[in-house]
Amino acid sequence: MGKTNFSSFLLEKNSNGAIQLTVAQTPGAIGYVGLGYVDATVKALLINNITANVQNVISGTYPISRDLYMFTHGNATGMEKEFILYIQSTEGQAIVTEEGFVPLQNTAHFNTIGKTLSGTLTVSGSTTVLPIADKAAKDFHTLFPTVTVLVTGGGSGAGISAVSQGTVDIGMSSRDLQSSETILGLVKHVIAKDGIAIIVNTQNTYATSLSMAQLKMIYQGIITNWKDLSK
Repeated sequence: MGKTNFSSFLLEKNSNGAIQLTVAQTPGAIGYVGLGYVDATVKALLINNITANVQNVISGTYPISRDLYMFTHGNATGMEKEFILYIQSTEGQAIVTEEGFVPLQNTAHFNTIGKTLSGTLTVSGSTTVLPIADKAAKDFHTLFPTVTVLVTGGGSGAGISAVSQGTVDIGMSSRDLQSSETILGLVKHVIAKDGIAIIVNTQNTYATSLSMAQLKMIYQGIITNWKDLSK
């Protein structure tokens, strides 16, 4: 958007799932979600004639992508560190792939030798990262039966706020820190990548591909009717 304002008619939703559902139920709608939330209930548009998929994000040809993060207050230690290392490992990145997101490259297997962990770890934030963390929590408990990992959503901002205030151990985020958040003493850990898929209702016959310029004009409210794309 180049820091330009969104249309005043934009309908904000607080999760990927809510956006997906709204677009699936609204014939004229358009929205954006993480790759893992694209399914048969919606149609993902090409952007600049490039498909939103894992391969194109890895190659850098798909134009809209982002890193996915976990934040800790200060350097990660103990269970925090081991849980993040697990997600960044070959085993954890298999979960990333299963959930439809983009895995980190050149990972190593997670090593449990000599590690004894117990207690409760709290993780909260981004609904994009949530399914990855939720599955990783179950696998981590299998590896360390005396560890319980509690995972909740709430959004990236809520996760960053919670970890900075010490009410959770790890904050999940699908965005980097804003300038006002850089003073909070948080350390970021990249746990995956994601492509931003632009989705429309499956009944939409007006568009299969948008240029970045067209996409910007839609979100600015300059283009308000699908028929205007052909003008």
